[in-house]
Amino acid sequence: MAVVSAAPGGPAPQRRDLLIGWGNELRQDDGVGLAIAAAVQGWHQRQLTVLATRQLTPELAPLLAKARRVLFVDAALAPACPPPGWRLERLAADAAATAAGGPPFSHHASPGALLQLAGQLYGRTPPAWQLLVRAHRCGLGSHLTQATTALLPEALAAVRRWCGDA
Repeated sequence: MAVVSAAPGGPAPQRRDLLIGWGNELRQDDGVGLAIAAAVQGWHQRQLTVLATRQLTPELAPLLAKARRVLFVDAALAPACPPPGWRLERLAADAAATAAGGPPFSHHASPGALLQLAGQLYGRTPPAWQLLVRAHRCGLGSHLTQATTALLPEALAAVRRWCGDA
């Protein structure tokens, strides 16, 4: 995989925003990131690439390096998501080096670890945000709980605002 670069004398490549929604759709509310990614995919945003995945892996690093900016979307338990039940926040530039989660080469990477890996391997770490949506239950089941489903309109509105802040 190569770093995105402009041809000599040519225009710089157009970078697109990237939304990565992840989780496990077979564990009830843990699938909320996937549900949001599916909803946003239907918006047909010209400058937005949407990716739904079960987990964050090192193979995503080149996509991050090519992105103009990134929004990670995931479920979180109650302490991480006090009322209103979702939180959109910018990831600090130094969060990549200190973020919780596995090491950059783990198959259980955190957003920060992936950002760090993109910077190390491809020389670019895009600005990044995370949208955390409260997970009420993560037991076996293929549907979101009613409580988490009720949070989707506000969470999607936050994504729409993020898309408009370009």
